[in-house]
Amino acid sequence: MIRQICYLSAASETMDALQLAHLAEQARRFNAAMQLTGLLAYGGGYFFQTLEGPRDNVCAAFGRICRDRRHHDIRLLQDDEVASRDFAGMRLALAELDVARLAAPERMFDARAIPMLVSALKHDLPAETRLHRVIAAA
Repeated sequence: MIRQICYLSAASETMDALQLAHLAEQARRFNAAMQLTGLLAYGGGYFFQTLEGPRDNVCAAFGRICRDRRHHDIRLLQDDEVASRDFAGMRLALAELDVARLAAPERMFDARAIPMLVSALKHDLPAETRLHRVIAAA
C-alpha cells in the first residue's frame, strides 16, 4: 500500500517563478531519494500538495515540510493508504492554483475541500488520476 497525503498551507512570502522552480528542483531530488511522487500547486499565497510513497518516507517528508519556514498554517486534508499512486513517475508535478476559484481558502480544514482545490488547479495532468475522479463525484 502507498500512503498519500494532501495538505494546504499559506506561503510566508510571495514566491516568484524562479523561487518556485528552485523549490521544485530541491523537492524532486529529495523525492527521488525517498521514492516519493506527487503534485505541488501554488497560487495567491497558498500551496496545495499531494505527496505519495512508502509510509515512513511520506511521514519523514511531511515532518520536513512542516518545519519549512516558507509556509505556515499547514492543514492536513487527507492521509490515506491507497492501492496505487496517482502521480506515478512524477517526482513533483507543478500546477498553478487559481485561488480566485476557491471559497475562503483560509477556512479549508478537511478532505471536503479537496474537490474544490483540485478544480482550482490549472493543470494538464492525466484524466485518470484519482483526484480527477474526486471532482467527478463532487
